[in-house]
Amino acid sequence: MTSTTRRNFLGLATAVLAGSSVTGCSIIGGAGEVLTDSKSTETVAPLDKSRTLVAYFSVPETDDPKGMSEDEANSTHIVDGKVLGNTQYVAQIIGERTGAELFRIETAAELPLDHDTLEDLALEQQEAKARPKLKALIPNLQKYDTVFIGYPIWWYDLPMPIYTFLEQHDFSGKTIILFSTHGGSRLSGTVDTITEKLSDATVTGNAFTISRDDMSNAEAEVGDWLNSLGQ
Repeated sequence: MTSTTRRNFLGLATAVLAGSSVTGCSIIGGAGEVLTDSKSTETVAPLDKSRTLVAYFSVPETDDPKGMSEDEANSTHIVDGKVLGNTQYVAQIIGERTGAELFRIETAAELPLDHDTLEDLALEQQEAKARPKLKALIPNLQKYDTVFIGYPIWWYDLPMPIYTFLEQHDFSGKTIILFSTHGGSRLSGTVDTITEKLSDATVTGNAFTISRDDMSNAEAEVGDWLNSLGQ
């Protein structure tokens, strides 16, 4: 099945499942039915901020807070006039709350910011099982006991750069805590995917996810989630 055909099929399926038009919905954001979600209330040991890292992948489709298109607005959240990607914003909240350091996961090749182009590229990479090269790896991973990993849901899955990130780091013995942003499909099975890939780490089942439509409540929701983790 070609990328265009699959894209059209998924768009139609989303409309049927949601019972509404797909206008304003984004496959990049994961619009569609709720596929899976974390129901865990698992806690973790108190975090040592000096040994905790928040690593995240986020692609805001613009850095201009004025005159955003609907797609650009869906991918971003504005804080004090600064445009942040949705996942970036959640990562910053976690960092501020826990005192952890932040690491942004970026691809070596600059990603397109035009929504349709980015959407098509994400699907092409997924169908090819591509592993995009990253700009940098975590330089001192051995320093950290706990790593938060954050990502948007793209085409009902992890963005392919996250697969690269997971495969090119050794997370053995570490505690992994997951968070995501989405446009309707919530965690979409990604907790199980990461748990399987990081079999030598402890992946916490109590993952966090938030809709792009709820970003104004992110600070409170992240706070509640961290409380549920025992932090």
